[in-house]
Amino acid sequence: MKDTISTITMKELEQITYRALQESFSQVMSQTLQELDETIATTREKKRFYLKDKRTLKFESVFGQVELKRNYYQDRETGNYVFLLDQYLAFDGTKGMKSGGAGFCD
Repeated sequence: MKDTISTITMKELEQITYRALQESFSQVMSQTLQELDETIATTREKKRFYLKDKRTLKFESVFGQVELKRNYYQDRETGNYVFLLDQYLAFDGTKGMKSGGAGFCD
């Protein structure tokens, strides 16, 4: 049995597991945010918010980097460009996540 299983310590196993969880978290968070963004896109005030294109968002969380493409709109009433996802989540994605909020860090 010793020959078929390489020697690994509990600390090494913990590190491997933590890295796998970091990667899983990033993928699930990205997928969840993209699904929310698509829901916002289909239910938005289409006459007011014109879908311009998609822009990449990258931010660091306590579990690692999260990356996704989110919708970018022009508000026809104000002329401003906005990310509705950011507004719904009450954060400024252009500045990244603030430490202390919802478990995220800079």
